[in-house]
Amino acid sequence: MGAKSSSGQSSNFSDQTKELRNLTVEAARVQLAAITSLVKFWSGWAQSAETYTQGIGEELARISEEDGDSSLTRIGDLTREYMRELAKLPAIAAEQFSSEIEKLSKRKEPGPRTRSARAKE
Repeated sequence: MGAKSSSGQSSNFSDQTKELRNLTVEAARVQLAAITSLVKFWSGWAQSAETYTQGIGEELARISEEDGDSSLTRIGDLTREYMRELAKLPAIAAEQFSSEIEKLSKRKEPGPRTRSARAKE
């Protein structure tokens, strides 16, 4: 009877180890999705900021060369466009996160369950 008890404990330990492994893998998948969406957010911000600063730089050069009234209007337009792009970034990052979670979840779905019920003795 002691051997059966030890075997049952070994099986429980094995099941717990598998569950812990699955939990760890799932946590890593969520972290990967979060990092990927964060990278998407920051790369979008960097791209928007680059476009904005280049446009502002060009308009400032025009202001020093010309009258400048139309350049001031253009700076306002560039600023509004930049702010619109910034406002879209959280939604883009959230969409990226959801997409990554869905993609990673599809990879982990196994085929039919292989675990079988054991009869109590």
